[in-house]
Amino acid sequence: MSHQSIDCCPKGCMIYWRANSELLECTFCSTPRYDISKQTNKCIPLAKMEYFPLTPRLQRLYASATTADDMRWHKNHHREEGVMRHPSDAKAWIHVYNLYPEFAEDPRNVRLGLCTDGFQPFGQFGQKYSCWPVIVRPYNLPPGMCMKQQFLFLTILVPGPRNHANGIDVY
Repeated sequence: MSHQSIDCCPKGCMIYWRANSELLECTFCSTPRYDISKQTNKCIPLAKMEYFPLTPRLQRLYASATTADDMRWHKNHHREEGVMRHPSDAKAWIHVYNLYPEFAEDPRNVRLGLCTDGFQPFGQFGQKYSCWPVIVRPYNLPPGMCMKQQFLFLTILVPGPRNHANGIDVY
């Protein structure tokens, strides 16, 4: 699986990508982007995130004969009032459909759920390092499939030690 390393502000203010890819310091907190190695005199990014593109994985779901029909399951799914068998049965989901009916009408549009939680990969040994994986799952799939591990897609791995839950939109 391909991935892309993207420099980011160590304080979680911004990422150095696209229009910001040439900046040398954070536009919000002025923290420098790089530390200069004393041995090699090279610029070393103070923080990086790893990005794993989602689009190719979603395209594979539609390209596969075994999952293409399942990706349109939600269109023919019949909701039973007062019963929640799938996230699409929730009131919040129905509210979004009412706000954006043109999105709801096309069965090929992808409905995604996002989840994240931090952890310390090296245990509790006084380390202040943590990782924040950002996982996306397609809710187009039927209940028996959308919660399976094979349909959990790691899209971003954010470095710690900060809790990024409140500012995850930066990434």
